[in-house]
Amino acid sequence: MDHISEIGDPEALPGEKITETVEELRAKLESMRSLLANSQREKEGKKRGGSTKNASIIDGTFLSAIFGVVLVLIVGVSFYAFQNLFWAINKKFNPRHTEL
Repeated sequence: MDHISEIGDPEALPGEKITETVEELRAKLESMRSLLANSQREKEGKKRGGSTKNASIIDGTFLSAIFGVVLVLIVGVSFYAFQNLFWAINKKFNPRHTEL
């Protein structure tokens, strides 16, 4: 099972081939799999509460709360402005006429 595989190297000159045995290719594959497994384990550890370099207090929940507060403030200020506008118009154009 020790066949030779010819793989064209994209960085090599045209016509130049790299020859590797199947065992070398399998060893490379196993090393890549172990690197991938290690990186996945590190990511899972960070998700479970491990500290990260880029840890920040601003996450999705915090931003949602901030946007909720801003929305409530905007609605409150809008209501206040329309209420004042209503009373100003009502005062200017009073339905009860007092001049008679």
